[in-house]
Amino acid sequence: MSNCPVCGAEYIEEKAEFCSICGWDLTPYPQRAKPSKTYLKKEQVRLQWAKQMWELARNQQNWSAKFDELQGELQQNAIARTYLQSQLEWVLYRLEQLNPELIVSTLLRLEDKIGAIPDSTPAISEVGMDYRQLTKLLETGKWRKADEHTWEILLQIAVREDEGWLSAADIDSFPPTDLRTIDQLWQQYSSGRFGLSVQQQIWETSGGNYTEFCDRVGWRVKENWKYYSELSFNEDAPPGHLPVTAWRQRACYGAGKLTAAENFARIAAKLATGDR
Repeated sequence: MSNCPVCGAEYIEEKAEFCSICGWDLTPYPQRAKPSKTYLKKEQVRLQWAKQMWELARNQQNWSAKFDELQGELQQNAIARTYLQSQLEWVLYRLEQLNPELIVSTLLRLEDKIGAIPDSTPAISEVGMDYRQLTKLLETGKWRKADEHTWEILLQIAVREDEGWLSAADIDSFPPTDLRTIDQLWQQYSSGRFGLSVQQQIWETSGGNYTEFCDRVGWRVKENWKYYSELSFNEDAPPGHLPVTAWRQRACYGAGKLTAAENFARIAAKLATGDR
């Protein structure tokens, strides 16, 4: 028995032409033909690429399974909530049939409890945005890729991919549910170090002074404004250092027609108003 050089699956030599798991060509080199060094080098590069693709596919499959499992749990919770509500309504009906004069207060309390049952399946997007990729990047600590993907999400939701920047109207009308989801994901996987609401708190304690704010989050150091490539994409970065939503090239420049300070002020205002 031998093992596939890509996925490690066992196979019987001289009987298997291709791996039954990943499809890799298992045909041995002809004994009479000695491969050249150039050919072997190319084969090594091809094998390395295949291993990377196999690992990527396997990770993606695992992530999809986790997501499907979570979706199943959320669906079951919703079903349980609906069942509980129907049972409470049935109790109300039976009590009303037995002796309505003596249980008016009980009926009112039960009705209040039914209305107070929280929905266990909170919405994560108002526009159907898929946050699985962002979650995966944050979960694995790939902070720069997560930040770049966050910017892509903002542009996609605002339908501004071609322009590459957000207008004042885009920020003002941005779906609050999606803004909250982005914030919660960043906070969750950074243990509360990064996130939009973290930046919002620093902004408020800075008195809305953009220069002071940038000094505190590390976008400006010793009076030097940071370029995007100079940011600290690691867990040791200052609180509020990520994500970057107000600028892309340099912290003192804007993105579009607004300055970086104007962009961030509007985003902070949007966060402060919440769903209003």
